[in-house]
Formats: sequence, C-alpha cells, structure tokens
Amino acid sequence: MSFAQNKCVGVVRFCDATGYSPVLFNAVDENGKEIYHTNVMMCMADSYVVICFDSIKDQLQKQMLTDKFEETGKKIIEISLEQMNHFAGNMLQVENVAGNQFIIMSTQAYNSLTEEQTNLLQTFNPIIHSSLDTIEQSGGGSARCMMAEIFLPLKSGNH
Repeated sequence: MSFAQNKCVGVVRFCDATGYSPVLFNAVDENGKEIYHTNVMMCMADSYVVICFDSIKDQLQKQMLTDKFEETGKKIIEISLEQMNHFAGNMLQVENVAGNQFIIMSTQAYNSLTEEQTNLLQTFNPIIHSSLDTIEQSGGGSARCMMAEIFLPLKSGNH
C-alpha cells in the first residue's frame, strides 16, 4: 500500500470513528507538485471556506467539494494560485473567551487579497494580520501553522 493510500485509509477510519464523512481530493501547486497539507490551499471556517480551486485539477473532485460546501451552508471564497503562494490559504478562524470570532492571517496573505475578498471576509469576521515574514521565508508556514486549536471545554476551577 502506498503512502497516499495509507493516508486515505487513516482518514476513512477516523471518519468512521467520529461520524464524519470524508471528502478526499488531490491538490497541486502551479508546477503540478502535490501540496503537502490542506492548510496551504484552504481555510475552513464555521460559515465559509477560503479555497484555491485552481490547485485541484480533477473536475469531479472540485464539484464534490463545491457540493459539500453548499450542503453544509458554507460560502465559498476563492483564491488564486498566486494568492495561495502568498499564504492566503493559511488563515485560521479563532474565537476569544468572550465568544468573538476573528480571522487570523499574515500581512503577506492580507496584501494578496483583493478588496472584494477582504470585504467579503469582513462580513463574517474582523481580520487580524501581522507580518510573519521571518516565519514565512524561513519556516515555510504562516499564521495557521503557528497556532494550536483547542476545542475542549474548560475544566471547572481553571480560568
């Protein structure tokens, strides 16, 4: 079994155990090289998704994703391969202790967005961006790669 097939088996097992339905697809960069992680080309938020459909060459896979996003009520915000290369897929929606949500990204990602994309994102969440040039140039990742998501409820007494 190849590494890719083994990854798919793992995803299917996880989904079986948690009640999720997998939507499997292949994504590549402008040179046809496989993208190593979905957070390079896609940011999934509660009511929208930022995605680089240009990185998905298989039309059936694109349609499958589009159908799933529509089925789950997510607004699709498309980004280009160039924007993806400026870390626009590496955003993360966060929520503070007061329940306010924000979308976090690097300044490079923010500057790559069109005015229309920025305005659309801001209809969902305020945008917070910061220069992450050192991380982006040296580490290969961006904002989402630097943050951990914790979905567990607080234990009583821990504030």
